[in-house]
Amino acid sequence: MRTAGVTALVLCLAVAVCSSDPVYYREANGSWAKMEAAVRDGRLEIKIAPQAAPNGEAILVINKPEWMVLDDSAAPTLSGIKVNGTSRPSSTSELNLGCLADASAEVVIGIKDDKNPIAADAVFRLNDAPEVSVEIDRSSFGPAKSSARMVVKISGLAVGKYEGTLSLADMAPLSNRASWPVSFTVMGVSVSEDKQTVSLANATAGFRLQPDISKQLLLPNGAWSKLTTHIGAFLYPREFTDVQITKDTEAEKTVLVTAICQDLDGKPNDGNIKLEYEVTVRQDTPALLVTTRSINISDKELGISPNWGWLACPYYFTAEGKQEWGSGKDKERYHNIGTPGWVWLAPAKVGETGLLWVSADPFGEFMGGSLLLYGPRGKRQSGEFSEMKLAFAAAETPAEAEEIYNDLVEKGLVTPPEKGG
Repeated sequence: MRTAGVTALVLCLAVAVCSSDPVYYREANGSWAKMEAAVRDGRLEIKIAPQAAPNGEAILVINKPEWMVLDDSAAPTLSGIKVNGTSRPSSTSELNLGCLADASAEVVIGIKDDKNPIAADAVFRLNDAPEVSVEIDRSSFGPAKSSARMVVKISGLAVGKYEGTLSLADMAPLSNRASWPVSFTVMGVSVSEDKQTVSLANATAGFRLQPDISKQLLLPNGAWSKLTTHIGAFLYPREFTDVQITKDTEAEKTVLVTAICQDLDGKPNDGNIKLEYEVTVRQDTPALLVTTRSINISDKELGISPNWGWLACPYYFTAEGKQEWGSGKDKERYHNIGTPGWVWLAPAKVGETGLLWVSADPFGEFMGGSLLLYGPRGKRQSGEFSEMKLAFAAAETPAEAEEIYNDLVEKGLVTPPEKGG
């Protein structure tokens, strides 16, 4: 059997070197050593012996700068982050830049390395945001400083959640690199030009509202929820006819959306019911606050029964603990849960986000796999309506969900169900 290896190799390089400059090489154990190399006719002759080429590969440093530290296997770290002058945590594996109030931001990132300077190829990139401009100032990078200040100017931001990557490397011979996921939101309400899409975002998540039979409200876990109004037939929003931002402060943004209806077959139904969606995001809660009204616009009495749903999950929690599906997929179509005040929907896959669903109205199961919320039902005269109040928030665990719910109650943003209800 023939064994691959290096016995001896003479390498000639035409480089600007002094005869006294040593050449450094990396040994198999990761340490660095040096050798003398002869210079003949402007060429550097390097004899590579087996110890300089473990596994048949040689890593050489020629003309080593004085500032370069060869023995360095650690990537750069962050020494501080400021967003629009406000400090943010920098000692985490994920960089959450918080909630922005404007369409532009300045992010100042302090970087340090124990041994080598920071490489100038530092990257700050946002995913799926071609309309956003990102300008990076790296003027403080380079030899022979082992710290730097990266200034990122972001403009053209719209309301919503953004994700991206920060990637840094040092100027060690093997260029140690580190990356951090970056996320932030731009709080507020944004309305599309045709007024058929309303985007909202708070400090933790983005949401989207649109008229559709199935896909009405996009939630942080990627699921769509919907309002259904029954008046003998099932009605859904067909078109937004009016969109008004009714509150626009730094602490709170509220939009009121009016919609005309369609039936389950997609046919217009404009003369019986109109829908109102009053939706709020706030700085002091991760929850989206929703109030909907199914309004009788006919000239006769109507029996109105609204509900929200259908949200699937493998299992769910209430304040009483984990709840197994009571109906079973092949048994009852509907199963009453009652009025727990809040429900946490477990994610379908590991790594996905759980969802908090809040309301004083009664919850129920459908076909042992998805949840419904039932609104007040009964006869309504012309101009009267059936109203539902609910809230949604991303929550990693049932404990976090309950904490968010209790905070909403304490702030008076949601009303808990009546005792014994």
